[in-house]
Amino acid sequence: MTRRDWKPQKTWLFSVGILEWENSDVWPGFPEAVEGRFDEKLVEFFRAAGLPGKQIIYLQDSEATIEAIQGSLTEVLANTEEGDLFILYFAGHGDWDSDTGEHYFINYDANGSDRDNYWSISSIFDSIENNFNGSKVLLLADCCYSGGLIDELKRRDSDISYACISSAYTHNTSTGGWTFTESLYKGLLGDPVVDLDKDGVITLYDLARYAELEMAFIEEQKSMFFTTNDFDKQMVFASVSERIESIEGKRVEVEYSGDWYKAKTLETNGSEVRVLYIDDQSEESVESQRIRPYAPDMFAVGERVEAQSDEEWYPAKVKKAWYGLHLVSYDDYPDIWDEWVGSDYIRSRQ
Repeated sequence: MTRRDWKPQKTWLFSVGILEWENSDVWPGFPEAVEGRFDEKLVEFFRAAGLPGKQIIYLQDSEATIEAIQGSLTEVLANTEEGDLFILYFAGHGDWDSDTGEHYFINYDANGSDRDNYWSISSIFDSIENNFNGSKVLLLADCCYSGGLIDELKRRDSDISYACISSAYTHNTSTGGWTFTESLYKGLLGDPVVDLDKDGVITLYDLARYAELEMAFIEEQKSMFFTTNDFDKQMVFASVSERIESIEGKRVEVEYSGDWYKAKTLETNGSEVRVLYIDDQSEESVESQRIRPYAPDMFAVGERVEAQSDEEWYPAKVKKAWYGLHLVSYDDYPDIWDEWVGSDYIRSRQ
């Protein structure tokens, strides 16, 4: 029996997935992400799970104009009832105004020269606070600067219980692949690899932690997670499925011709391990001595380094360090420019 702490009849999904934009010169599309798009898969999961059709709004590409987004969002929120769970998901381009601190999700018809017609994150919270009749809101975003959701949430004083999982830190860009959304999708399906504590269920924390590890290992980006009020981090979203093949899923490096490459272990058979390489998604059976745990070089917190931004190297200081990623503060720049950088974007001071 599937265990869930959420009820389909009491759950609403508002999903916006945009892979092409009207003003493509400013907002280039993601044609390579169209095939097998995981925003569609996410929506279909909730449909198959039993959410009534009227409780699912999915705006894709040209459907996602600013008028359609804001009008549909207000309407669906107004139809919610006490005790309902509202899930908002976005995939596409994100933007950040460093002068005002405002963050945006880029609607299909964003003009590129005036942020007044962008879908602002502050307006999302305004809509929820003014129209939502339920108790819990889950925010999911797969785009650049998606951590801006958490920044805005921290500024709010609300009785609503929120949870947010974002693909990137508030000041960081994000990649155009589906790594983040695929991680969430796997968890909702009950993929055993997402059950980090092996207790047979996948919780909100499992979803967030698995996405964080996948984004750091594969994309070298820092996914973020935050909750407010009584939104339970141990809320169960799925039971582990017996229909999905269990794999080891260890994050490792494999030696080939003197170089080391990121991979995941699929299964161990005696002295050989079948691995999946991250770069090209090819599989190979290798001797166990060619494998080592993924242990990236790290700088110490407080260490003075150089970090690359916009193809230039700047003196900086390490504020946090985790799993190959470093949160750096640039010398002579305010904290609003702090960002997480991957291994290729940090070095010892020259």
